[in-house]
Amino acid sequence: MKRDDFLVEVLTEELPPKSLIKLGQAFGQQIQERLQKAELAFTDLQFFATPRRLAVLVKDLAATQPTQRVERKGPAVNAAFDAAGKPTQACIGFARSCGISPDELQTIKTEQGEWVGYTQVVEGKSVKELLPQLIEQALFNLPVARRMRWGASEVQFVRPVQAIILLYGDEIIPATICGCEAGRITRGHRFHAGDWLTVPNASAYPALMKTAGHVIVDVNERRELVKAEADASVKQKLKGKGKPYISSAALLDEVTGLVEWPVALCGEFDAKFLDLPEEVLISSMQDHQRYFPVKDEQGKLLPYFITMSNIQSKDVSRVVHGNERVLRARLSDAAFFYATDKKGTLESRIPLLKGIVFQAKLGSLYDKAERVSLLAEFLAQKMQVDTKLAVRAAMLAKTDLTTNMVSEFPELQGVMGCYYAQNDGEPTDVQLAMNQQYMPRFAGDKLPTNPIGKVLALADRIDTLAGAFGSNQIPTGDKDPFGLRRAAIGVLRILIEEKIDLDLQEALKFTLQNFKVKLENPDVVTQVVSFIQERLRAWYQDQGVTPDVFAAVVALSVTNPLDIHKRILAVQAFKKLSAAESLSVANKRVSNILTKYLDAIEAKQINPALFESEVESKLAERLEIESLSFARYYDKGDYDNALRQLAELRQPIDDFFEHVLVMTEDKSRRENRILLLGKLRTLFLQVADIALLQ
Repeated sequence: MKRDDFLVEVLTEELPPKSLIKLGQAFGQQIQERLQKAELAFTDLQFFATPRRLAVLVKDLAATQPTQRVERKGPAVNAAFDAAGKPTQACIGFARSCGISPDELQTIKTEQGEWVGYTQVVEGKSVKELLPQLIEQALFNLPVARRMRWGASEVQFVRPVQAIILLYGDEIIPATICGCEAGRITRGHRFHAGDWLTVPNASAYPALMKTAGHVIVDVNERRELVKAEADASVKQKLKGKGKPYISSAALLDEVTGLVEWPVALCGEFDAKFLDLPEEVLISSMQDHQRYFPVKDEQGKLLPYFITMSNIQSKDVSRVVHGNERVLRARLSDAAFFYATDKKGTLESRIPLLKGIVFQAKLGSLYDKAERVSLLAEFLAQKMQVDTKLAVRAAMLAKTDLTTNMVSEFPELQGVMGCYYAQNDGEPTDVQLAMNQQYMPRFAGDKLPTNPIGKVLALADRIDTLAGAFGSNQIPTGDKDPFGLRRAAIGVLRILIEEKIDLDLQEALKFTLQNFKVKLENPDVVTQVVSFIQERLRAWYQDQGVTPDVFAAVVALSVTNPLDIHKRILAVQAFKKLSAAESLSVANKRVSNILTKYLDAIEAKQINPALFESEVESKLAERLEIESLSFARYYDKGDYDNALRQLAELRQPIDDFFEHVLVMTEDKSRRENRILLLGKLRTLFLQVADIALLQ
């Protein structure tokens, strides 16, 4: 079978740099899945993405699908022919659907019986037939939040499309996609290669774009070049006394998505700006300008930056100077804002919160500050933390939102609050809490370490969850404007990882009393607890906890996340014991019996005189012994050893079910045995419902 390389390129106007690599990966994934579904064999697939194009190169793609033998099964033989052997209407209809006459049908024999059928040889379709629609479907299913239309066309895509390449080997596959007729021409670098380029064949594409087009289409190659260029630029400028600070993979990917031909340039700013908080400098450079800051070997910020140019300039100094001017203006503004903000205290800004709406149905930020301060006091008492500092931190928590600096740099909320609290001479715990209230800010982020910071982080999130659910602002689908999913995960991580013993149901009931407005939703506590529990389920699933273990614990309706965590660890360990399966089966059996009969029995106490065999007495005796040992572990929250203690009951339980008939005709003995099993079940249910273990 013929094989050759296949290339698709979508040439567009500038694509969004933050999502460029994600779009490229998705395009490659969509094409790969569709080729596999179409049974078009290939050896490798690589995606390319630059600011002006998405492309995929498929190596050694089969020219056609394989020929298939398709067996169609019709009605059963006894339903396909009447007593005289003539075909029935069902048989005739099936034959017609196959395009043949009834006498051409064959008999298919299976274990279930005999059927009439037809085996059809289906020739595979060629790539020319399949690929145009396949590419259209792949483009349509890209993760694009908002699509654009351009000109008079009804075609929609993330950005206007200028040209399409569809090449199988050196042959163009005829098609019209996104309003463009497929061809073999594309554009290279906007300045270094302005004319149209002709791609002779699919395999030549990456090298041709690099040499003739001045475009590095390989994302990984371009990303590594960005890092290498940045390192080389700093080394040349500072003689090895500094290095670029690339704070995250996301920033590196975004810069990579901004350039097709990366050239790093090292600029400088006035050292006086180093008096500004480091976060302000870094935000000004990387968040606003997409520059890389420069640090020395000790991690201290230096008055230099790296900008990644998309052009090999003939006059580098002018490009550097232009970027320096832009940064100087931004840092001058930041210095002015910082100096102005420090003229007033955070405490003086508390009344300004009354003029900022938190949420239309829930009041102002001042209202929220009052609620959070009350909840912070409640939590501080529970966590044995200084209540006065917790209340103080809660009232000041959102005041930095009224500052000039945070208005210009919203990503610095909390960070600037910490600096301003320090300037005001607030206690150290309050200073740290200003920033740590927002931790964790994202998945995998560090948690607050300061006790007041933990209190404030919990109080703020719990209040937000209660208010949002109380006003029916509940997340649906992928819409979560208040970031409630993130807030729930934050609460869980702080409570579990920092080992904080807190009943969420109790905390929610308390905070609901502090709302001055009447909340629309009467089921806030139940819904918020359920919402957080769902986040917990996903969180544990990511950590390899099986659904049955989680179900066994949450069946007890525990609302203390740390307690849930301890129980889950204990049940996971218990499940690995040799006795676990037998005890789980026994608990299921006991549960079924109790569900049907426990409420109907008249006796209230187990009567040893009614025991008919030594097996019953032995189980009752062991229950008493193990109950005492179990209680000692359970009262300390040592669920692991508590369950291990109950595992000792395996043999007495197995012996009981093997030798004792629970549902005997003797009513008194039957009820006595059911009471014994009820005591057994109650003991196990104190930790988890192990009957749910699989």
